[in-house]
Amino acid sequence: MYKIGVIGTENSHALAFAKIINQPDPISGERLFPNAKIIGAYGPDKDTAQAIVDQGGAEFVANSPDDFFGKVDAMMITNRKGSLHAGYALPFIEKGLPIFIDKPFTSDVKEAEKLVEAAKKSGSIICGGSGCKLAYDVLTLKHNVRQGRDSIISASINFAADTESEYDGFFFYSPHLTEMALEIFGPDVKSVFTLEKAGSRISIWRYETFDVTLHYTKGGPVSSATIYTTAGNITRNIDISMIYNLEVEQFLKMLETKKMPYNYTNLVTPIRIIAAVEESAKTSKEVFIK
Repeated sequence: MYKIGVIGTENSHALAFAKIINQPDPISGERLFPNAKIIGAYGPDKDTAQAIVDQGGAEFVANSPDDFFGKVDAMMITNRKGSLHAGYALPFIEKGLPIFIDKPFTSDVKEAEKLVEAAKKSGSIICGGSGCKLAYDVLTLKHNVRQGRDSIISASINFAADTESEYDGFFFYSPHLTEMALEIFGPDVKSVFTLEKAGSRISIWRYETFDVTLHYTKGGPVSSATIYTTAGNITRNIDISMIYNLEVEQFLKMLETKKMPYNYTNLVTPIRIIAAVEESAKTSKEVFIK
């Protein structure tokens, strides 16, 4: 059995993951993932850390992150603020432990690169980011693009975001839309140009043969995508209701196979593009992606 520790209990994701991994399924009465268990939790907020024990079935609340060493086979970092992720994740990565890092991977490009370089050195395998990219509707749209990329004229996709979130501003929610778009249309974005109005952002991503408009909509309750092609339009609402389960499944599969679902570059790319969208919004200039 894989013993897992969690850091970042102030995020509701931590308790959700603990329940999915540790608790019996309410319908079948069986645990969905009997080969793994979240055994401990750490967070500055003692009440939410204790909830991982009381409601999520963990065994202990850690007094510090160091308490996990020698007790766990893998870690999950789930803090709301991406600016906390590198500091908590790095010691475990340097020890070579497999790790899940929730969205945003980090809130800084240099920190993301630092984690990746440490992982390459130690052999640590990593997954995480936004679970929205795993949604069935996203993968269906990705298939549509692969099947008819040459026929695409342009496309549009939206998801909720908040430029003024107390959790590192735009970096808190923007990974959802950013990573969905990268999953559907690919990572080879040439440049971004962003406009902001009333707390929402519209960003034009330029690909080699078409452009995609991303609507980071403040308070938008529904996410959908439209792909305009020479053969007709493809429009699809995006259901993200199962993403917690899909994230857990992907993480545990990585532990079993010892293979990352995405390469190290794919972990950094969303952060690099979010930073470019932010820069473009502030300067009203096109920003080219390295």
